[in-house]
Amino acid sequence: MAARPCTTVGQWGEVPVSGRLENPTAKWRRWVQRGLGLLIGLVVALIVGEVVVRAFDLPPRPLPPLAAGYYELSPNRLLKYRFRPGMTPEDVADPGDHRGFRINSAGFRDVEHLLSKPHGCYRIVVLGDSITAGVGIEDLDAVFTRRLEGLLNADGQAVSFEVINLGVGGYHTLQEAETLLVSGLRYQPDHVVVAFCVNDISWDADGQVLEELRGQLPPGQQSVLLTGWRSSSWTSGLLSQSRLCFFAYHRASSLEPFLELEWRRESRSGYVGTPVRQGLQRLESMAEAGGFQCHLFLVPAFDRHFQAYAHTELHSRVLEQASTCRSVTVVDLLDGFDAQEVEAVDLSHDGLHPNAKGHEILASLVHRHLKPVVSDGGRGDESQ
Repeated sequence: MAARPCTTVGQWGEVPVSGRLENPTAKWRRWVQRGLGLLIGLVVALIVGEVVVRAFDLPPRPLPPLAAGYYELSPNRLLKYRFRPGMTPEDVADPGDHRGFRINSAGFRDVEHLLSKPHGCYRIVVLGDSITAGVGIEDLDAVFTRRLEGLLNADGQAVSFEVINLGVGGYHTLQEAETLLVSGLRYQPDHVVVAFCVNDISWDADGQVLEELRGQLPPGQQSVLLTGWRSSSWTSGLLSQSRLCFFAYHRASSLEPFLELEWRRESRSGYVGTPVRQGLQRLESMAEAGGFQCHLFLVPAFDRHFQAYAHTELHSRVLEQASTCRSVTVVDLLDGFDAQEVEAVDLSHDGLHPNAKGHEILASLVHRHLKPVVSDGGRGDESQ
């Protein structure tokens, strides 16, 4: 006959007794072991995910940092930084995707321009970021602004056209409007063109230029000069180091709820929402005061097929915000690029910056929209 296990009778009836109470230390050790097991499993999963994303180079891909050697800090607290005037490829040890850049005496990647406008000249000032500056394009004449000037002058108009490139890598719409105020208006523009990039909704898409420039300063000046200039956080460092986190964050950010949060968030620089609204308002006020026309062209990203474009919501938001700016005409170039017999991935080397072929198409699309407007020195009608 099998022995009956020892039991005790208490308030809840018969309860098996193992012979002794469980040691609290052993119970705590068991929970610690379980927690460590879960933590180790999570770490292994993250490592595997990081390896997979890097091995298969899954998009979206982080952009390489801008070549900080071409830039310097700006005393203007909106601009934050600027191109260093007179810089040449020989002056920069590692030009990166700024290969071939030559910065003119005014501090922009372009040929030299006189401040005084020649008689019979129709001037177009172009604002933008690294796309306008031609990142990845070694030959200046292949950048869309130079191509645009050639196309306009080939039309046989009664006036000559001069296109002035004031693009600076990493600038957003508000910085571009500030560039027009402090530099562009001196050229007495008849027309202003803004090339809008999909990352222009961000306050901090500066290609890590500020961080690089900050590292070149004495420690005592770093916090003094750069405090409050950017809304940095621990997430920015994590996204710059981990391809898995970058992949997950930007995949999630393409969803409308995340875009809504980005659209509404407040920057430490004191501006609410994105730089787009502030920039458009400033552009409109300057256009009305200066009597010039202004076009903002939405340049699509090239990270996937245009039929599966991931940023249509962003384009719609910009069009919505610009609808209240009567002096700023916004043109979405997505359909124009989609109509080309070239795949999106063949128009860019990194999914964002157009290559030489992309700049050629960009120039032709901008020319198509501007030609009726600037006919006979701006007396044309875009509806023609």
